[in-house]
Amino acid sequence: MNSRKIISIISRFKIMKLLFSIIISLAFLGIPNLQTDFLQNVNFSENVNFTFDRSASFDRLKDKIEKGETVSIHIRIPLCDNDYQGIVPVPAKLGNGKDLRNNLYWGAKYGFKSYFKNYTDWTLVSAQKDMSDAVLERIIFSKQLVSGTKVYLIADAYSGDKMKACVVDYMDALVGRSKQNMVINEELIGINSNADLNVFNGHNGLMDVSLDPITSVDNVQREAAVIGCYSYEYFEEHLIASKSYPLIMTTHLMAPEAYVMEAVLDSWIELKSGEEIRKNAGIAYNKFQKCGIKGATNLFSTGWKN
Repeated sequence: MNSRKIISIISRFKIMKLLFSIIISLAFLGIPNLQTDFLQNVNFSENVNFTFDRSASFDRLKDKIEKGETVSIHIRIPLCDNDYQGIVPVPAKLGNGKDLRNNLYWGAKYGFKSYFKNYTDWTLVSAQKDMSDAVLERIIFSKQLVSGTKVYLIADAYSGDKMKACVVDYMDALVGRSKQNMVINEELIGINSNADLNVFNGHNGLMDVSLDPITSVDNVQREAAVIGCYSYEYFEEHLIASKSYPLIMTTHLMAPEAYVMEAVLDSWIELKSGEEIRKNAGIAYNKFQKCGIKGATNLFSTGWKN
């Protein structure tokens, strides 16, 4: 089933729910035959609930950690860019999408590289610049769990003017089109589609880039997190099509800084529930933003909306 058909089915499902409500109302107004004819002629075989729970991906992660197997997380971070992204401009030094050292989402105090290097218990393994025309730097962190499991965190910094490439690469990872591995310390580590968790962190690229949802090519349920403004609203149909569970998404405008990612990732590898991860993300956000714990927690969502 291609992506356009899935979108069409979802749209028809919403329309038929509305029509059904109208028909029921008409029946109460004394036109019962209309209700009967409608129910007899509508084909509900395509009215599938495309959402799914977290059980498959969670059980797979739990099994790997209990066995002491290596776990990997792949994060994509489009650098903040005043010129190429639809954002409220930040100071020029922070909003230069080519400046790894000072960028708001990378080299600044609460940028991913600086924060994880200086303020967390993750260990920096390597850093490599100019991975491609789009990826200005790749850094790798690791952490050893009590179970013996080694967790590798692969983070790619995308040039601020390469938002489309960043979003496309993220989607390709979720649908199973980029199954790749890399060797780290003589260990074979899954990246892209082979990572255990795929994350997008930064300005919500779908606010600037229009992409059709892509259907899963391997029917594997993956876990996804998108930390950026209004991410659930923009990514929902893409996650449904790709069979990716919305582990942590956002509901409103917010600052996608690295302390949120620390809380999410540490909770995830501790096998916390989605709701526990959401609450911990809220605690971290409130700690730095001082916006109130209720408001901070409500910025995040987990699972599908009703």
